[in-house]
Amino acid sequence: MSAALLQARGLSKRFGGVRAVQDVSFSVPERSIFALIGPNGAGKSTLLNLLSGIYQPDAGSLSLGGASLVGLPAHRRVRLGIARTFQKIRLFKQLSVLENVLAGFHIRHDEPLWRHFVRGGSGRFREEAASLLEFVGLAARAGERAGALSYGQQRMLEIARSLATQPRLFMLDEPAAGLNGAEVEFLVQRLEEIGRRGVTVIVVEHNMDLVMNVAQRVFVMDYGQPIFEGTPREAQSNRGVIAAYLGGEFQ
Repeated sequence: MSAALLQARGLSKRFGGVRAVQDVSFSVPERSIFALIGPNGAGKSTLLNLLSGIYQPDAGSLSLGGASLVGLPAHRRVRLGIARTFQKIRLFKQLSVLENVLAGFHIRHDEPLWRHFVRGGSGRFREEAASLLEFVGLAARAGERAGALSYGQQRMLEIARSLATQPRLFMLDEPAAGLNGAEVEFLVQRLEEIGRRGVTVIVVEHNMDLVMNVAQRVFVMDYGQPIFEGTPREAQSNRGVIAAYLGGEFQ
């Protein structure tokens, strides 16, 4: 097992009287794919928001490569190497596909964002952006408006834009939601390749076929609390996982 890149200890978050996340602890090994699963309302997205800096914990510690993340806002965490996608796609839909990816490079230097959209400027980043679009199957759509893409293509564009920040830790919130079978298969291939390139991945997902195919470790939550952590094979037969989430054995 690789050394831990991300470590969470005793993370808790309340919203009024609701305990969304309660005393959650886990470690994510470097260069691994780590799946976070659980029923609706289990606290998965809240936990992801704590990891990415959208929320700050009420209690507990969180570190990336040994450096504390507590108190750091989301944009500071991006500069440390954390990227994420969201359940609801967040693109600049009036900009081109290429321009959306170019926007991701802004975090890597202090140039104004508009410089990326000037023809002839930032040639190196344009080459990298084109390579990322090739990686997600959108090279032929580079000049089109992002909002004209299909839903599945917009998902892949969001992944390309996130990868433009050169993350050490890449978190995806239900990336397979709304995708058809062929699109899910392509997504699985891309996630596996991202892992092979040395990026640590955390994926929140309801699609159990995807989880079983890509994850080395599975962390299960219910009612804001951890109930299981182990390999996908171990999760298949764990009674607590089955009772809380699956409703039966994996097929």
